Amino acid sequence: MTVRVFSALSVGYLAVSRLSDRERLQVHSCFQRSVNLSHPDGYLLPLLSGDFQDLPDAIRISIGDGWDWRHHARVGQVATFHHGVLQGVGWSVVLSGAPCWQPKQGLAQGWHLALLAANRHYPNLAWQLGRYCQLHDCESDLQLLPDMEQSGASRNPPPRLVQLRLTDSAERLAAEVTALIGYGRGLTPDGDDYLLGYMAALWPWRQHPLLASHDDTLRRLIGSQLVRTNDISRHYLARALEGHFSAPICQLMSLLGSTASIVQVQAAAREVMQFGASSGVDCLAGILHGLRTLESLL
Repeated sequence: MTVRVFSALSVGYLAVSRLSDRERLQVHSCFQRSVNLSHPDGYLLPLLSGDFQDLPDAIRISIGDGWDWRHHARVGQVATFHHGVLQGVGWSVVLSGAPCWQPKQGLAQGWHLALLAANRHYPNLAWQLGRYCQLHDCESDLQLLPDMEQSGASRNPPPRLVQLRLTDSAERLAAEVTALIGYGRGLTPDGDDYLLGYMAALWPWRQHPLLASHDDTLRRLIGSQLVRTNDISRHYLARALEGHFSAPICQLMSLLGSTASIVQVQAAAREVMQFGASSGVDCLAGILHGLRTLESLL
């Protein structure tokens, strides 16, 4: 059998720590330009083409034109890791020499200044989200912004308005999380992507005394509801609970808490929105909701 050999372009920082010699993984799901492997630790390990974004658990590879994972891998097939090579049935990925992607940690300045910096970008980002959805005819089963006109607004039922507030009781938060987990369309449902963005926005400030209880309760509730969504979305939500997000989300949050220009922030937001058909816009909407929650800390 001819084996197609790929070279890794980058390896996520969690993937590096999870792969040990003689490790056995299984194909979980196949798509045209990506395949998800199930690791014994219960999390997924995605193999992504080079045009995808860096992810904490992912290995990005150069697959070229004409390669379709749906024709070259089957669910349940075994892949093994040995001497820096991930070997599947008819393919292998050489990891040696590939750079490790890892985001910057912490706020670039004190929490109050970082929050002021993030808050000043909210109007521009809200406008950008609305404009992007108009230009790309994005649809979501969620109301992405409180006053935003969006595709499908006249359908029955209309897009769901998300209600998450800093002052919500545990019972109110539980009801909203239950309503959102697994809700909507897409490989990763709209409600899950929105919650992921909301958690990403709160993460840098989660230890603030006025935010800690809200954040702790929210993450506990989401963790308890993960069984209500699919395997792939569950993976990304579980990682978000631990503070692990994609490169574009990390970059946007880093810029929001710094002295970055509007142009830089908007470029980073565009990278977030370009993920998937609706996942990116749902995620940015969740980030903006998080900024609205954080505003009350000022």
